[in-house]
Amino acid sequence: MTVTQDQINEWKEKFGGVWELPIEDKTGYLKDPNMNDFKRAVTAMQKETEIAFGEEMLSALWIGGDTEIKTNDDYFLPAKKTLLDFFKYPDAVTNDLENRQTEILIGDERCVVRVITREDLRMCEKKNPQSKPFLSQEYLFDMVVTEKTEGFNNKNNPEIRFPLYQELEKLQNKKIGQLKKL
Repeated sequence: MTVTQDQINEWKEKFGGVWELPIEDKTGYLKDPNMNDFKRAVTAMQKETEIAFGEEMLSALWIGGDTEIKTNDDYFLPAKKTLLDFFKYPDAVTNDLENRQTEILIGDERCVVRVITREDLRMCEKKNPQSKPFLSQEYLFDMVVTEKTEGFNNKNNPEIRFPLYQELEKLQNKKIGQLKKL
């Protein structure tokens, strides 16, 4: 399948970022992933296998190209492995503030969160009884945030959400514990 620059420009206008996925003599084209795409893929993995994750992610992001990448294992398996690169986002920067608060900086965006408690975590788990991917983290952030810039309002932006969720996890585990057999 031949894709023209006009087609790529059209995709960019429609989807934002466009990615080329060459696998030997075949090429696929993917849109930028959003949190809904990740949620679909993680749900598929929870219900089935890691292969289901790759199938769902490729299906969710696919906008054009040689469909053998999706259907032929010789192409699909390396494509699945390559898709893991979409999980690599820059780390957030944190600063401890007064009153047991933490500033989280992600690119040009900034938020401040209060200390996370056991009760916060318990309430988030209760709000997400089906353990839907990333939903507990969304609830937790909404509970502990005291200030935020506009970028944090977009719950579908993985460039903000993944580093944010990683930092929230780190804030829960500031002290290090180690189990030792005696």
